[in-house]
Amino acid sequence: MAGLLRTPLVLARNNLRVSAVRACPPALTRTFLINVKPAKKSKAKDETKINDTTTTTSPSSEATGATTDSKYRIETPPSAVVAFAHRLGLNNLKDQTLLMRIVTHPSYERVGVQTNEGLDTLGARALEMYVLEYLHVKYPKLPTETLQEAVEVYTRTSTLEIMAKELGVDDVARWVRSKPDVGYQLSSKTVKASVVRAVVGALYVDQGPAKAREFVHAHFLSRDFDLASLLQFKEPKLYLSFLMKRLGREVPVARLMSETGRKSKAPVFIVGVYSGTEKIGEGFGSSLKMAEFRANTDALKKYYMEEIKDFGLPSDVDIEGAVYTPTKIGDTQVIV
Repeated sequence: MAGLLRTPLVLARNNLRVSAVRACPPALTRTFLINVKPAKKSKAKDETKINDTTTTTSPSSEATGATTDSKYRIETPPSAVVAFAHRLGLNNLKDQTLLMRIVTHPSYERVGVQTNEGLDTLGARALEMYVLEYLHVKYPKLPTETLQEAVEVYTRTSTLEIMAKELGVDDVARWVRSKPDVGYQLSSKTVKASVVRAVVGALYVDQGPAKAREFVHAHFLSRDFDLASLLQFKEPKLYLSFLMKRLGREVPVARLMSETGRKSKAPVFIVGVYSGTEKIGEGFGSSLKMAEFRANTDALKKYYMEEIKDFGLPSDVDIEGAVYTPTKIGDTQVIV
């Protein structure tokens, strides 16, 4: 029973310890050791110490204004991260603390370490926006579904993984593959993709939209792929007939242009599709039906893949002195 008794002085000291810990924000309890024992100092020195502490933790002070959140410590980037930053032009970032944040995946849980979760989300949206506006203006007649698939090709994880390998993300990314309480293992593809998107997000928030767009055009839109392969038509002949009718043109007609080996084991037929006197498509095949199918598909692809050579982008207004000139947007796709 003697161990359960507490004198008033002991109780008061314990209450002071609890109140002091509760009053202290979590960010400070990680960094500072608070002494709850009464200090044997003069009143003047105590007042000076209180004033100094208030000045240090005040939101309006210069120390607090130097960093976005005081609970995160500033990490010195290793040489690999510095080299990575120079390759991508990130050495010009105003906030150099973003470097370690870019390469740190949320799975890398460390006290006081910022991750790229926010930059990843921002970069993903900015990347999609710049890719979408570029393809939409360059190919104004492209069907909506095909346009969305094209944006997905540029921004999907497999594409970002290839870019990450070229940029050297493997040497700088910080992440943890799995945890005991998690039933799945984190894929390295996901981590690499997040770092690439975080780069776009960091440029957007630190350097502005113009720099982020410049990066996207240099590293993403400079890569070509067979965009026409995304256009798939189950009944191209019927689809083309509806399209010509809506455009006010003559009904398309298939005509045999040339052939060889009709009675052999490997015949070849070349068929052209005409609207009036204009040939709008051409195809070949081992049968007339196959050749006509390909000719109608070729006519549809030529129409929807019509490319605008000189065009401006809506994001041109982010560049100083640039003026955006709207281009003619194509009609909606035909519904059969």
